[in-house]
Amino acid sequence: MANHCGHRYGPDHPAISSKLAQTNQAIELIVDAVDRSDKATALYVFGDHGMDPKGDHGGDSPREVDAALWIYSNKAWNTKEGKERSSRVLEQASALVKNEALGAALDDDLKSGWWLNTHLSDDYRKLLEPSELRSIPQIDLVSSLSLTLGLPIPFNNLGAVIPEMFASDTDGEWGLLRALRLNAAQTMRYLDTYVESSRSHGFSDDALSAWKLMYQRAEASYQELMALVANNPKARQQSHVMLVEERVAAEYYAFMRVVLGTLRQMWAQFDPALIIAGLVVLVLTTVALVAVYVRSRHMSLETMVARMWKQCATGGFIGVVIGRALSIVLVSQSISHISLLEASAAGLAIGIMATSCALLFFTTSDDEPSISRAGSLCARLCSPAGLLNIIACVMAIMHGLAFTSNSFTFNEDGIVLHLAQTLTLALVGATLYSLMPSSPSKQRAAGLRALLCASLLLVLNRVASYSTVCREEQLPGCTPTFYGLPSASISGVPLAVANLAMVWLVPFVVLRVLKRSQSHRAMIAKLWISIGMRISMGMSAVYWLLDSIDGHYSSSVMASGAKSDWSDLRIVLARMAVGIALGGGFAAWYSSPFCLDVVVSTLSAGPATRSSVKVQTSSPQHTAVVLGYGNAFGAAYLVFVTVMFCVLYLVQQPMGGIMISLLFIKLLLCIETFDSIRDALAATSLLPAQTFLMAILAYLDYFSTGHQFTLVSIQWSTAFIGIREMQLVICGVIVALNTLGSFILASACVPLAVLWNESLGSRVLKLAPESFVARVAGAATLYAGYHAVVATSSAVNAAVFRRHLMVWKVFAPRFMFAVPVFLVSITVVLLLATGFAAMRVLRLGINVGNARGLPVPRDGSRI
Repeated sequence: MANHCGHRYGPDHPAISSKLAQTNQAIELIVDAVDRSDKATALYVFGDHGMDPKGDHGGDSPREVDAALWIYSNKAWNTKEGKERSSRVLEQASALVKNEALGAALDDDLKSGWWLNTHLSDDYRKLLEPSELRSIPQIDLVSSLSLTLGLPIPFNNLGAVIPEMFASDTDGEWGLLRALRLNAAQTMRYLDTYVESSRSHGFSDDALSAWKLMYQRAEASYQELMALVANNPKARQQSHVMLVEERVAAEYYAFMRVVLGTLRQMWAQFDPALIIAGLVVLVLTTVALVAVYVRSRHMSLETMVARMWKQCATGGFIGVVIGRALSIVLVSQSISHISLLEASAAGLAIGIMATSCALLFFTTSDDEPSISRAGSLCARLCSPAGLLNIIACVMAIMHGLAFTSNSFTFNEDGIVLHLAQTLTLALVGATLYSLMPSSPSKQRAAGLRALLCASLLLVLNRVASYSTVCREEQLPGCTPTFYGLPSASISGVPLAVANLAMVWLVPFVVLRVLKRSQSHRAMIAKLWISIGMRISMGMSAVYWLLDSIDGHYSSSVMASGAKSDWSDLRIVLARMAVGIALGGGFAAWYSSPFCLDVVVSTLSAGPATRSSVKVQTSSPQHTAVVLGYGNAFGAAYLVFVTVMFCVLYLVQQPMGGIMISLLFIKLLLCIETFDSIRDALAATSLLPAQTFLMAILAYLDYFSTGHQFTLVSIQWSTAFIGIREMQLVICGVIVALNTLGSFILASACVPLAVLWNESLGSRVLKLAPESFVARVAGAATLYAGYHAVVATSSAVNAAVFRRHLMVWKVFAPRFMFAVPVFLVSITVVLLLATGFAAMRVLRLGINVGNARGLPVPRDGSRI
């Protein structure tokens, strides 16, 4: 293939000449066959794009966007007279377009009807002579081919017929005039329908009136022409009548070009000012998130805000002034169509973000390490913990670089799997380092625990990769498994039955994780996790089992003639599942979140462990042992996450329910793995590696829950969970929870990276609680920073490849999904998880942790 050869060697390689010669021979054989045919046959040979000197395409240079068009017919159809008449029509149409108010702003290819390819000569460095060939928009091919085949022009096509193809038809009404009249009527019908069906059509009143005036003028001229030839059929052969025909055809053609040019400016033009402003905001946001994490290690959030808010307000004001001034200049020079409101918003965001980044990077706190101590940075980076953080940052960068190619974007699910497994293998390597014989026994025990959790994480990641739906571009090399069978479009009953196992598995894992700190013995753990959570999940699983049964039997009537219909029962189950989760689990957590149990023991009892603490009572013979004390903050916050999980579990289809359950388990394994690695390596900070792995797991399970970053993969059928009829807001929320469920769950788990195994008696919380809050916020900003990197990279590549033939198929949809993923993740992790849930746990925990003693009954019973 010439296309493959050009991509591999470039257009100037000798191999291209040989391949083009072979292609030419094939065309000659086809032409010979056309010539031997008795039927009137036309051969169209055209390319879909060109290529740059390297053999690539996708940009907007002339060599990339220009392609050849060659039409051959075995019957004479492009006579000399027809050629001259079509040239005169194009010249008159060009003059009409230039005289129109809307035509002044059109592109040169539409403004000039006879546009020679002189730019090719310049682009090829004078290697070619300027050929006397006219350029046409590729959109003109559709209308031209339709009429030559005797078919109506497609309703939404806005191309104009190619005049040379119809100008030689003089049988009856002049062929070019007839084709343009049909073409213009179809375009006007499209515009009228578009305006009537959409209140927010976006067409200005000036544009609508100009279009109608041009069309009415052309129709009036056509009626005048019909009056001239009405009583004299031979009048069409007279020169003055032919000139009138050409003038009317030019009016129709000018109308078509003005409409296309105006709509192209509205729909197909990229505003460079807005693109650059958006990219700058994304880049500054990413930098600001990283800077907040760096400063949170040595500065409280209150200090950051107190030091920066005045300067940020000033920076925002200056940004607004500069943005409005630039917008006036850009609009006056026709460089951009940015409005004053858009310029003000962009200037405000850029001003605030730029000021924040500058202050965060160039101001220091009193207790921050000085530059003289920066020599220890290399040692920290070369330690196992430092290498883990470096590997995690590399994984984030590689994820962003995946969007530089449409092939990589197609297979992002496989790339994310490799990123997750690579980072998890790095964890395994770190645990093996802690198992060296010279390590203390406690560190080796922690290393063994981390090795077990990391190994399970590797296995579960691989299991999750087997559930997938395939993009169109991945076929036939991809086999969809999300619905059980490759050809299925609804979940099978066996999957729904397997989903029932999650009702037992997830609470069991949660209780097993809490058991290490004895937090599982608390009343809230017994009532909510052991009972309430299982009931809520059980109702959700039964809901999907009944839904699968209904779907299985909906296409066939059972032997009795009755169809299976459990819709009313499903609605009740869905609503009860949500009610138990929110009304039971959330209410219990909000009123008393801590998983603590107090047991009264005699003084002869053994010493307190990491998970408990002894409190001397008023009775000299008894001691109150507080179980769950060592992991009070982590366990309390985990209860909140279980409530969110139950809601997300309901809105996932059976395979999605299994996968999001495994995601929850993997997130808990991730928390346990890093906690154990910190103990094994005596590491102080593994937050970059931990939060980045949690973000990668969210992406991995986004794919395993039956989604791709395409509009067609959205599971619209989930919109009616728990409701009988369409309710726009509720249905939208349910679909959003289904689509973004993995990101919401992972975002909710991020504070556990700091809160896990934090004791109520933590010295940091007692002496400087604001610094502990800053650590939680730092973890949240790191997690949000990963999504910001992905969103920024997808935006940059969508801008770079905006002229790529795959931009609306690949790059633009990926950016469209990256934005809600980033916004939802940052909202959940910063506002809901950190600002609400974690802050409530910390606020209550500080008060509880300051208690000096506990009253107990004399009989030694449990409180």
